[in-house]
Amino acid sequence: MYIFADQISKVALANNNLRIELHQQGADNETPEAGTIILPVNQANKFLNDLANGLKALNDQVKARNEQSQA
Repeated sequence: MYIFADQISKVALANNNLRIELHQQGADNETPEAGTIILPVNQANKFLNDLANGLKALNDQVKARNEQSQA
């Protein structure tokens, strides 16, 4: 399943689950809901660290490509 989201609109903890509500930027400044990520709270730290590390690696790759194209 693919979810396209422009923003995180709400983060909440309920019933030992972390809920991250995602929204899209719609027409006329509307923000329809795109979906909700629900993570068991005991898995949330690992999930978020893995996501952050993946984004950092991707950012490093983009920087390296930009440096190569400028050289």
